[in-house]
Amino acid sequence: MVQLGKYVKGRAPNNNDKRHVQIRIRHQDKQMEDLVKETQLMNMRRENLKSQMVEEQKMAHFNRMKILTHWRKVLRLAKTEQLKKDIQIFQ
Repeated sequence: MVQLGKYVKGRAPNNNDKRHVQIRIRHQDKQMEDLVKETQLMNMRRENLKSQMVEEQKMAHFNRMKILTHWRKVLRLAKTEQLKKDIQIFQ
């Protein structure tokens, strides 16, 4: 059966379909924007954590060197005392 300019009952173009498509497109755009924002936020957090990790490593190395220097001083004092005792024994 040929339709010549008339719509059969229930076959008229529906404006709701267009509206639903537009809403769906807006929703997808919003989801994409949210995804982009989330990835940017994650990248910022990652960079922040990397910089904090580098700072922490620097501080740990510095503190390790301080402790090692202090320990060497203690060992030098102990060694000098031991040598002084040995010299007194030999005298």
